[in-house]
Amino acid sequence: MMGLYACSNDSANESSEGEAEYDMAEESSQSKEGFSQNNQSEQSTEEVADESEEKSATDFDSTQQMIIYKGNIEVEVKDFGSMASRIKQELDQIGGYIVESNQYLQGEHKKKEGYMVVRVPQDHFDSFMSGLETDSSKILSRSQQSEDVSEEYVDLVSRLKAKEAVETRLLQFMEGAEKTEDLLRISDDLSKVQEEIEQIKGRMNYLENHVAFSTIHINITERKVNVPNVQSQEDLNTLAKAKQLFMNTVNFLLSVASSLLVLIVGLSPVLIPLLIIGVIIFIKLKRQKTN
Repeated sequence: MMGLYACSNDSANESSEGEAEYDMAEESSQSKEGFSQNNQSEQSTEEVADESEEKSATDFDSTQQMIIYKGNIEVEVKDFGSMASRIKQELDQIGGYIVESNQYLQGEHKKKEGYMVVRVPQDHFDSFMSGLETDSSKILSRSQQSEDVSEEYVDLVSRLKAKEAVETRLLQFMEGAEKTEDLLRISDDLSKVQEEIEQIKGRMNYLENHVAFSTIHINITERKVNVPNVQSQEDLNTLAKAKQLFMNTVNFLLSVASSLLVLIVGLSPVLIPLLIIGVIIFIKLKRQKTN
């Protein structure tokens, strides 16, 4: 009986030392022994992570579908401003919101065009898309896409629980660490695990948000043609324009007369002799006809 008691005590001590051991080794001149102990502790940590991952995968309800809906719609409206206001009012009623909005003038008639990116609760996705077509608006094109992220979300849940289990184990090892170098090594591993946990949570929050709120891109085109108003007399400036045309005509005639005068004076040394010769010839011809 005493022998069995001694053996049981030895086995209990060995099991308790193995559970508390994480990448910790006593100082020894034999580096191989310390290296093997580190490998054993790392393997035990990975086994805990694998077991947690299997449990979390079974705990999560895999029948729950998580689907992300996206929509694209092009609408032709009579008035851009009225349509934009109506969309905003409807979003306020169903708990949606505007992510992005832009408008600009297009074409010769300066028609308003623009686009809006909105987020609506998934339950109101179809009704919101259909409600954009009214008596004053016309749907030119419409499309929607869906993405099932259920499998990815299940995997993220499993990974999160596994990482949290590793985090808990590392915290336990940190409490039992006696050497500074072991404490620093465990602290470094712990910070890496916690960083991975935050990344997983961030991705999960992203998927949850996009499942809960669908994204819709709305292109709005205004079909109204802006007819210009009749200009007033002040804008037309009829009298001023008539005076301007008259003065332009007078200036043109004066410019032509001035050019002719300059031409005549400039060519007078040639024109005067030719004129005299022409007069003499004309007189002689007239006398001959008279005789």
